[in-house]
Amino acid sequence: MKTFEIIAGTYEEFLLGYDFFHKGKRLVQSFASHDHTASVRCVAASAHFVASGAADDRIILYDFKHRKEHFMLSHHDSTVTCLEFTPNHSHLVSGSQNGVLSVTRVGNWQVEKMWGKAHKGAAILDVAVHQSSKLALSLGEDCVLRTWNLVKGRQAYAINLRSKSKDAKSLCKISWAADGVRFLLFGGKYTEIWSIESGGVVQVIEHDVKVSSCIWYNDKKLLVGYEDGNLCLLTLSSLKKKVYKAHKDRIKALVSYDEWIISGSSGGEIKVYDKDLQELCKTNSDCRLTSLVILPPVNLKKEELEKEEEPEEEEGAEEEEEPEEEEEPEEELEEEEEPEEEQEPAVDDVVSIEEEDEEEEVQPKRKRRKKKSKSEKN
Repeated sequence: MKTFEIIAGTYEEFLLGYDFFHKGKRLVQSFASHDHTASVRCVAASAHFVASGAADDRIILYDFKHRKEHFMLSHHDSTVTCLEFTPNHSHLVSGSQNGVLSVTRVGNWQVEKMWGKAHKGAAILDVAVHQSSKLALSLGEDCVLRTWNLVKGRQAYAINLRSKSKDAKSLCKISWAADGVRFLLFGGKYTEIWSIESGGVVQVIEHDVKVSSCIWYNDKKLLVGYEDGNLCLLTLSSLKKKVYKAHKDRIKALVSYDEWIISGSSGGEIKVYDKDLQELCKTNSDCRLTSLVILPPVNLKKEELEKEEEPEEEEGAEEEEEPEEEEEPEEELEEEEEPEEEQEPAVDDVVSIEEEDEEEEVQPKRKRRKKKSKSEKN
């Protein structure tokens, strides 16, 4: 049985899948989908759903219970640059090249909130949702880091990175730490560790080579991928670096799952390592990779398997009621409590926020009372 499945987006418009088998230490291609008409820029996974965003302005949802296309979102009018599901699996947050940030409910796939000028029209580079699912961070080409209150559906803070970062224009990605207090920003030759407790940057790390990818290895270490194809295990306290030769081309994506690390290069190579960064297996997709995401094995329930195996009923036969699938409780954006103040970064250089004109909800019209004439009054 496969241990997990790697989903990869490519510049060649394909969405590729590879099954990893730990016992045999091998990667086997599971599918190749060509549903997009432009390069796939980002992928995200939650439970049995996988979302892919592309330069064709579309987001395609796949249901991996039945391994087929499930739904398509077309509310963006520009390249979809980033995607992330909330950890509670209730919503999908997406950003685009023209600066639109949206929140879509999982299940009925209705767009519940959309900010047309989230970064004043500048492109949204990345978005990261907090473990509580109550707030999200977005990074834009305007060199501003914005905090979004997902409970109330509005912007909370905006931090000008030009006064905080050494190379704000090169920063391109965000990643929360497991503790939910720290997050990292990286790009160019810098990696920055931020804390929402201290309200700013707590550590800046300079590299000799440009950083192309970076993830948290654990609470005390980072795993950094460079443009020269090397991997670096970096200890934050001592800044001690242990470098591994991983790929010939730049490392485009890094992801971790349980005790495994997966890397993908711009040349199309995918490798799986153990926690000691010993290579277990590799494959070449023959495509230029843009993004990676891990999908744990999706097991169908016994009732669902029996339903799929049942032959179609003849015409005229009485239709039996199908058992309803158990759905996870959906959480409303506006009904949750506000996140605690300590979870939102508050720094000295907070940009004053001018709230955008939000669309007012349509209120039901009240019935007008008919004025009585003088004769009726008498």
